[in-house]
Amino acid sequence: MPSRLIRTAALGAAAALAAATVTACGTSAAADRSTSAGPGATTPSAPAGGHAPRTPHWSYEGAEGPEHWATLSEDFATCGKGRAQSPIDLDADLAVETDAPVTVHYGRVTAELVNNGHTVQATVSPGSGSGIVVDGTTYQLRQFHFHLPSEHTEDGEHAAMEMHFVHEDDKGGLAVLGVLMRAGRGHSAFTDLWQHLPAEEGGRSRLTRPLDLTRFLPGDRDQYRYEGSLTTPPCTEGVKWTVLEDQVGVTPRQVAAYRELFPRSNRPVRPRNDREVGHVHR
Repeated sequence: MPSRLIRTAALGAAAALAAATVTACGTSAAADRSTSAGPGATTPSAPAGGHAPRTPHWSYEGAEGPEHWATLSEDFATCGKGRAQSPIDLDADLAVETDAPVTVHYGRVTAELVNNGHTVQATVSPGSGSGIVVDGTTYQLRQFHFHLPSEHTEDGEHAAMEMHFVHEDDKGGLAVLGVLMRAGRGHSAFTDLWQHLPAEEGGRSRLTRPLDLTRFLPGDRDQYRYEGSLTTPPCTEGVKWTVLEDQVGVTPRQVAAYRELFPRSNRPVRPRNDREVGHVHR
């Protein structure tokens, strides 16, 4: 069967689970430089009178996979030599307890979904008012996207998937909130959204009715915090990471439907080196 039909059939199976339609990268500098499966990547400026340089192609497997990213372009060198790379393993025994939580202020948003060949990314419409506060600085939500399996691990174990909410402050700094997704029977907050996942690379789907982002978060906001990087080329460092400790549910059929689109879309964990990982009880 052609891949397009396989993908369409898989998404149809996920859609059959839903009883309602969704009623609910970009719009900013951060969204514009955001790549498919990582928080973001800087797009080179076009030279005067010429065309913008082509970004080297990268993937998650083979000769263009994560172990080779640093060799694909000088711009990707940090992927190999960086000392503060993401993702990492989150080990509760090594984390330092802290009382400085990242606070989350999410509401209802509209967004456009795009299949960019690495992930499905949702670019949030401007002015949503959703964001997070990190050490007193407000970061506005620009986009969210998915990885399979999870990029971060907890005590060496992957979750079925991982969702990244990418934010930007008024100086262009990036902060990412990671949510681990466990596969299991029962309720899934992703049922409506899964109906609109574009099956083909380059495909788009606009969510015209508001989507309540709080449904994608666990009730308990215990969290890990650390300084890291983009998880895709150019692997730029200086990203403020928060990963919620508790996981949210996604059904096995939804995981399978996403795997039909992207069999693998995660970067392996990187060394923690001498970085401190904080842990916050909320």
